Amino acid sequence: MSGRSHAPLIRLARFKVEELQKQMAEIERIRASIHDQIERLDESVPEEQAVASENRDGYLAYGSYARSVIQRKEKLRTSLDEVDGQADALRSRLEDAFAELKKFELLEERRVARIEQAVRSAEQAEMDEIAGRMRRAAH
Repeated sequence: MSGRSHAPLIRLARFKVEELQKQMAEIERIRASIHDQIERLDESVPEEQAVASENRDGYLAYGSYARSVIQRKEKLRTSLDEVDGQADALRSRLEDAFAELKKFELLEERRVARIEQAVRSAEQAEMDEIAGRMRRAAH
């Protein structure tokens, strides 16, 4: 295997992971916003029912309001489904990017370990040679 550093590949993979994490955070913000909108619509219905029950005009207008709330919630749920689909796809890409980063990090760790082992072996060989010379000189 190559003795070259994997640092550039690690940096690139890390950048890719960070970008995907930013995209995932943005999707989570969008999901939260949609949930908030749905919650506000749900909270507005009892208030509007109370106002509508106070007079005849309000009562007649409430039907249109209720239909618009239902349509808006359906659109929001459709949007939420789309965002969830995007999140699933992005999550898969993020998992792949993490796996790639870990692969490069592991390759770099192995490369460094091989270098360290080679240095230790060279040092041991040098120490063995010195010890051999000292034994030969002592005899």
